[in-house]
Amino acid sequence: MQWRNLFKNRQHWDWHLVLYFLNVFLVVFGYSLRGDDFQAAKLFRTALVVFSLAGIVLAQGEITYIFDKKKNWVLYLFLFLNLVVLPFSVDVSRSVERILAWIPFLIYTNYFIVYLFAHYSKDDAKIKLLQIFSLAYFYPVLVMLLTGVAFQTENVYGQSIGLYKANVIGWGCTVFIVMGFDLFANRPMVKWARYLFFAVVFLALWAVVLTGSRSSFAALALSTLVLVLRSKQISIYLKVAATVCILGFAYYIVASPESVVNLRAQYADIRKQKGEVRFKLAEQAFGIFTTNPEVLFTGFGFDNFRAGLQYYAGIRTDLASHNSYLEILFSGGLFSFLFFVISFALNAIFKYIRFDSQYFVFFPALIVIPYFESNLNAGQFLFFPWMTFLFYYIHVSSLQFPVAEMNISKKKKFNPEKSVSTGETNAY
Repeated sequence: MQWRNLFKNRQHWDWHLVLYFLNVFLVVFGYSLRGDDFQAAKLFRTALVVFSLAGIVLAQGEITYIFDKKKNWVLYLFLFLNLVVLPFSVDVSRSVERILAWIPFLIYTNYFIVYLFAHYSKDDAKIKLLQIFSLAYFYPVLVMLLTGVAFQTENVYGQSIGLYKANVIGWGCTVFIVMGFDLFANRPMVKWARYLFFAVVFLALWAVVLTGSRSSFAALALSTLVLVLRSKQISIYLKVAATVCILGFAYYIVASPESVVNLRAQYADIRKQKGEVRFKLAEQAFGIFTTNPEVLFTGFGFDNFRAGLQYYAGIRTDLASHNSYLEILFSGGLFSFLFFVISFALNAIFKYIRFDSQYFVFFPALIVIPYFESNLNAGQFLFFPWMTFLFYYIHVSSLQFPVAEMNISKKKKFNPEKSVSTGETNAY
């Protein structure tokens, strides 16, 4: 099974994995809550991440690997670049409040990766992360199955499904599909579980089509491209089957007048709407940078996108930037943005293509979807998988070697019996 021994390190329970899963699941589950229930979950989530971080710092237990933590500087320099521009925020108090709520989650995510690399091999750590995320994001898939959405033919774009918005269901299904597929390709699975998995994946794919989530379409298309061109884990027959399946859904999306994409296009024509509002707001923000060059280097302030538009351009809007990468630019300015793009995003893309793209297809979804939706704040739907794998690729090239090898090396360096009998001295 995909989640067998998920929370165990050998035969022992690893409570840090349990706590991390709860942190992820609370974000996923929180999207189905409203009002007071949502606020209570939000407070509990913050308390849990502080408790989890304290546990990792104070109670790591017996380590299995010596791991070089030198890449922690990336986290702290990124935080510094965002903190140093806070005094220039449009709304300083809001910026301080929001960034203080964000920092513990960012630090916890970084140090959870460091913890994994001290207790698991790098490959095992990656599998653990895929197991955690596929299990947490199976919940929206389960909601989709229980509500019967995947068994109907009418689109659900803009609707609520079990208190989830349709696009959220699309993202949840996408994450489950790509990460579940990677576990299928890299972990043993009994025959009946394989059949069940493929049945659920097919229904999840159909649910994505019905939700009309274009970011999910793009993510699945790119993952399929990686699968066909790069993967060494599956046979050519399974590659063909996956390609035919995705192309079949794509044909329906393009050709059917009842598909969500075509209905959305017709609706836009009726309203004579050219372009999307979010893109127009981004254009306005770039226009502010042009007329106020100093703002390009300071940003509007952390989570101050709407306040910045109103202050500099008199534009009132309830919409956020809906782009995780631009949100960094608008929040912390050019230096923070360039540092994130180079040290986080491009670094991860390069290492994924070089080392993992022949075996895993999960990462394109984690790069593509945040481009269409803001996942920078800790409560956003894909914050944990997005940021966690960015930190994973930051640390993955650091030195790791087993403690057992170090102990053996020490024994070789000092062996009293050998020294007495032969008179030899240590040559190491």
